[in-house]
Amino acid sequence: MRWMTRYFTLPILLSLSLTSVSIAVLYVLYKKDEEDIKSGKSHVEISKVYTTEYKVPKQFVPAVIGRGGSVIKDVQNKTGTQIHFEEENIECTDRICIIKGGYEAIHLAEEMIKSIIKNQPIIETYEMFIPQKAGGKIIGKGGEVIKQMQTSSGAKILIEHARNPHDSNSERKIIIKGTTKQITAALTQIQDKVREEQEARAKIEASSATRLPRGKLSPRNTLNTSEQVQSTESLPVSDGLMEVYVSAMENPSQFWVQIVGPGTTALDKLVSEMNTYYDNEENYEMHRLKNVNTLIEQLNTLIRITIGQMVAARFSFNKQWYRAEIISTPENDQCEIFFVDYGDREVVNLDSVLELRTDFLRLRLQAVECSMANIKPP
Repeated sequence: MRWMTRYFTLPILLSLSLTSVSIAVLYVLYKKDEEDIKSGKSHVEISKVYTTEYKVPKQFVPAVIGRGGSVIKDVQNKTGTQIHFEEENIECTDRICIIKGGYEAIHLAEEMIKSIIKNQPIIETYEMFIPQKAGGKIIGKGGEVIKQMQTSSGAKILIEHARNPHDSNSERKIIIKGTTKQITAALTQIQDKVREEQEARAKIEASSATRLPRGKLSPRNTLNTSEQVQSTESLPVSDGLMEVYVSAMENPSQFWVQIVGPGTTALDKLVSEMNTYYDNEENYEMHRLKNVNTLIEQLNTLIRITIGQMVAARFSFNKQWYRAEIISTPENDQCEIFFVDYGDREVVNLDSVLELRTDFLRLRLQAVECSMANIKPP
């Protein structure tokens, strides 16, 4: 009986001991939490998300965003923030940049954006005026020249329309935007083109001063040979105007002009080369189309001279050699020719007609047949 009493007493004591230990542990945990509360500590930390607005000047927005958003994505990845721009306000010079994230992250993102803006070059605007006549030289065919200037200099170049296109002495305004270095590079190229235009115009004016009307106009409306030799080169038109020199005229409904420009200067050079070459006695004999020593040679000469043939012909007015086209069958040692660069015609002796060297056809024919609209001769 005593043994049974001891057997039941042991579990009761063990149970009481475990209960005491549990109470002690709970008391210790309670005291620790109470101390943490008093000291301001918390086991659950909740990170706060802040939102701030940062103003970015419009001219720097592309730099902050980067190509394909590469720059702004890099800032977000490095700072752990979310960044986007509000819709553009036309009346405002800035764009609002929204940054979301922790306090420190937002501050870091702002500093990175400031650094990006600070490292951007300062864009300036420069204005200048050029002679209206130089506008075409700077723009180029289809805008090729001005595009090349912008590419090589890095500047943006805008050329305004002439205020008075009918006044050849008026000026055109050019606006250049870029860094100081870019503007300087663009300005140098523009000044070079203006100088080229002035030099070319001086040569053209000197050439025009010596160019005289040369007689009657060819009665034919078209020249087959001219159509074959003429290139598809576009005529130099600036602001809807074209500067020409009237080289031959029959009436207001039929006259011929030369387009004032590089072509007329090149023509003067070509004529000089032709006269130097054909005035040489040996060259003259080599290219003669007429040789009257024998009847057979005369017949050969007639065979060699055909209508539409391009030749070198001596103009009786000044004894100079010019490019011409035969427009009649030779008769009595004479034939009628048409001066393809001037638009006039003349009957000349066959000894004033020579074979034309093929390289003298490298320049397109300069005479352009024209007529005034809605005007008929009386």
